[in-house]
Amino acid sequence: MFRVHCNKCFRHRKTDPTVPFHLAQCRHVICGPCLGQSSQERKCLLCGQALNTIQINRDMPTCVANYFEDPLRFQHLYRKISKFQADQRASDNLGFYRQLQQLEQNKRQLEGFCKMEAQLNRKVVEEKKRIAELRSYIAYHEDAQKRRRHSAHEGTHTPEFKEAWNTFVSTSDTTQSDKPSGRFCLDANMNSRSTRSRSYDVDTKDFRI
Repeated sequence: MFRVHCNKCFRHRKTDPTVPFHLAQCRHVICGPCLGQSSQERKCLLCGQALNTIQINRDMPTCVANYFEDPLRFQHLYRKISKFQADQRASDNLGFYRQLQQLEQNKRQLEGFCKMEAQLNRKVVEEKKRIAELRSYIAYHEDAQKRRRHSAHEGTHTPEFKEAWNTFVSTSDTTQSDKPSGRFCLDANMNSRSTRSRSYDVDTKDFRI
């Protein structure tokens, strides 16, 4: 550490420990007697700037006391501060790099999801088309089945069938007796024919073939 002395009269603090020394805002050290000479003008005796001083003692603020510390102490502190800040910058850069990697991964996943969504949409369109075709197919066959049933129902009431049925009813009404009677049948050609293959005997009360 340097020796504290007055920059005006070069008086040393160790030589005159009772003399107060002051540090001016212009970074000049002035002893008490020299400060008394410049107190009237309130200007520094060395540079002429406005005089604003603080007494050098143990009660000085840290920002002022640091001027009287060993520079090596600040050099070591500077190295620690520099290393700390460099580590923090490296950590920040690493975090940014990892975030960038995560963003790239999310981008690839999003592109994959978009492709999957497009494929699913195409499949949905195809399935809707297939369902529409199946519904059309089912409706066509249901309509065809209804037409066949309607045609079959109308076929049982043809004029030939009605004429044969009326003949059968009139014959059965006029031939009721105790003797075996003929029965009216219809052949495949819808022609009426009389048959005596079956008869009913009142006395024996059984059927004879």
